[in-house]
Order: sequence, then C-alpha cells, then structure tokens
Amino acid sequence: TLTNPAGTPMTVTLSNGSVITIEAGQTSGSVNVPTAANDVYVNGSTVSTTITGTTGGNFENLVPNTTPAVTT
Repeated sequence: TLTNPAGTPMTVTLSNGSVITIEAGQTSGSVNVPTAANDVYVNGSTVSTTITGTTGGNFENLVPNTTPAVTT
C-alpha cells in the first residue's frame, strides 16, 4: 500500500518473482500466489516474500518496506 497515489503506473517486484501492478491514481495492487494444497495430516504451508524492486509511480524518493509479508 502506498501513502500517496502513484502518479504513473508502477510495478512492484517480489522476491518470489511475482509482480504487482499499481495503476496511476491508485494506492494498492494485489497478486495471487499459488501454494501447495493443505493436507489435514500435515501442518499448513507458510508463504513469505519481500519487495526486491519497484519501477514507475513518479515518486521522488520511494523507500520500500523491507519487512517480509507472511501468510500461513
């Protein structure tokens, strides 16, 4: 999520290779990440990724948050 809307279309590249596109005038985008099917006899899987790069957006000084996003 951006604090201010992107001035131009922007891409956010994640450490798992996924790319999020944030359209001009918007503050967020999303991506679907496929995971292994859960098995009731095995603990669920965890997905963790970080931002590795950004392009576009027309920001003077964009500093991405390096804290991993984690979901289980």
